[in-house]
Amino acid sequence: MRYPWHALHGQVLDVERELTADDERVYVIALADESLTHLPVWMTEPAAAIPATVVSAPRVSVAGLAALRQLLDARLDPAGATVDARRRP
Repeated sequence: MRYPWHALHGQVLDVERELTADDERVYVIALADESLTHLPVWMTEPAAAIPATVVSAPRVSVAGLAALRQLLDARLDPAGATVDARRRP
């Protein structure tokens, strides 16, 4: 497991099978107690091990937040209906 913030980081895992759930590839893995769980495949790939810095005062650009909003809107409303950010459910 390469993703540094996962509890199983650094462990070698037994993969029972691979499947796709909600358009995401996942491995079904066996834990030490023989129970099964799933793990996103991307967490096992080399890119997941790229170091990141944790800071006390994070900064995000307005453009980055707008891109995140667009991504979330598309995911939450795949039909493409416009979401009014001023309205709260």
